[in-house]
Amino acid sequence: MTRLPRRTPTRTSAVLAAAAACLAFAASAQTAIQTAIQNPVAQNPVQTTPAPAGQPPYTIETRVPLTIVDVTVTDAKGKPVHGLQQSDFTVLEDNQPMHPNSFEEHRTDQAPPPAASTLVQQTLPPNTFTNITPTPPKPGPLFILLLDELNTPIQAQQQITQRMIDFVNKMQPGTQIAVFRLTTHLSILQGFTSDRELLKAALTSKKNFAELSPIEDPGQEVPEPPAPEPPEAVTEREGNHSAMQGQYTMAAMRQIARYVSGMPGRKNLVWFTASFPLQFPPVSDPYAFPGATMQGSVYDFADEMKSATDLMARAHVALYPVDARGLQYLPPMSPCPVTSTTCMTNRANMVFGEHTTMDAIADQTGGHAFYNTNGFTESAEQAIDAGSNFYTLTYTPTNQTLDTRFRTIKVTVSQPNLHLTYRNGYYAVAPDTDSRGKPIEQVTSMQAAMMRGSLPPTQILFKVSVAQSPATEATAPASNQPDPKLMKPPYRHYSLAYVIDVHGIDFAPSPDGNYRGDFEYGVRVYNADGDEIVNSISKTVSPILPPAVYRSMLTGGANAHQEIDVPATGDYFLRIAVHDLASGRVGAIEIPTASITPNSTPTAPKEAASPAP
Repeated sequence: MTRLPRRTPTRTSAVLAAAAACLAFAASAQTAIQTAIQNPVAQNPVQTTPAPAGQPPYTIETRVPLTIVDVTVTDAKGKPVHGLQQSDFTVLEDNQPMHPNSFEEHRTDQAPPPAASTLVQQTLPPNTFTNITPTPPKPGPLFILLLDELNTPIQAQQQITQRMIDFVNKMQPGTQIAVFRLTTHLSILQGFTSDRELLKAALTSKKNFAELSPIEDPGQEVPEPPAPEPPEAVTEREGNHSAMQGQYTMAAMRQIARYVSGMPGRKNLVWFTASFPLQFPPVSDPYAFPGATMQGSVYDFADEMKSATDLMARAHVALYPVDARGLQYLPPMSPCPVTSTTCMTNRANMVFGEHTTMDAIADQTGGHAFYNTNGFTESAEQAIDAGSNFYTLTYTPTNQTLDTRFRTIKVTVSQPNLHLTYRNGYYAVAPDTDSRGKPIEQVTSMQAAMMRGSLPPTQILFKVSVAQSPATEATAPASNQPDPKLMKPPYRHYSLAYVIDVHGIDFAPSPDGNYRGDFEYGVRVYNADGDEIVNSISKTVSPILPPAVYRSMLTGGANAHQEIDVPATGDYFLRIAVHDLASGRVGAIEIPTASITPNSTPTAPKEAASPAP
């Protein structure tokens, strides 16, 4: 498993631009590179002549910010309602009517169009990989299954795996799913894929999951029980433990939002958890939590949760928390020590607070919470239907004052007896700031493409041949950027030979008759055991191509070359990407080093090496 690297969120307009660019990418590029794919060697090396001084590199466009609202519409039986038109919807922001700029229905009850017959399944040479697919992927909602071991009792964890497998079995063919795990940090068990067998393997792999605590040997000597704690000490200890869980959980929510923010379209996070209360004590009951009224709240995460869920909503993520404990028995209310009324038990108070948290994060992101039920099959079906069957409306707010205040959203339909689910509002802040007005760093499409386990973009098509040296070495190439704490010799050396389809790169004609472009390509080495980036390499080039060379590259692709070292022992992943700086288009693939066969003949001479870190 791989720990998620740090990410930063991107603005809504950038997400829309990435989606539009992906849809606009011509299908002809798929065919144009077929010849290059069948030919491991192309005779079109990239020239790295710098562009003349003063020439503008590329244009940055300013866009009016849009608000995106996904609306799930169900009937009295909870089934999706299809066929509604834009005129059926009314959208209010702060009780003021908004005019939708766009309207689209997403549905799963209609068969997808047949695959194009003109594309032929390609046969690649050994150790050669590509991001070309026989059928271009159809944009659609993504699903993330999150196993929350941090907030879920061990007893419930034993049942979650089968429930997640049931969820996978019910997905429509072709649905892209990823599996994440939360302990004290967030990690990827399986990146986005539509392969059910890969998903099931990730869910059942013993190395991905912590072993349960061993059962005590009855013959062992049992230590003396500790002295009873004062009620006030118990309250403080339970509160501190719950606060720690809450801090880890909210950090994971922000990390997921940043991780998927560069991926276009809706993302559905199905969160198998027991959650935690936003405040501790969850209710003002001095009899359930003695000492709390004297000491005040141990913690209050309401503001932090609003910030995290706002980041989720802006990344187009809907949360579906599922209480993995199922239907729970809670002790009945008992007489209060002082008054004649009845009081909730400590346990009932905690569960009430946990379910309140689940409702809050679902409401603020347009999802739905499932708890107090053993019908996990039905819950999975509802989450799938809601995440796959919905209407998307966009509008430009009439009030564009960025005053950081919360703007409420209300959506209604003209037909009666229908239930609508959508996010209840957003914070009026600049796209490059969070809900508290603090600046956040923007992410580039290259950074998004280089994330371990993310979808492999196909706006730029390429193939790469990888040669692995059979012998180990003690020095890494000088161009490598290793993490000195993670990258220790001996190393295994890899030579990468690219063939890049230049149809996805903007080459602008210049007055001298040549064609000029600016793009970058690079590799990240990820540790499969949970570390972040072990090693990396990147290169930016500004080729100047004579017309004859440019025409040749349009047919056969462009050559590029890189070398990178990986620790000789352990499992690693190579994340490889190409990014056009002018248009923002990007292409990427991910290769496990275990799938690369050692080769004693590198594709090019090795560059000068640098000392080991």
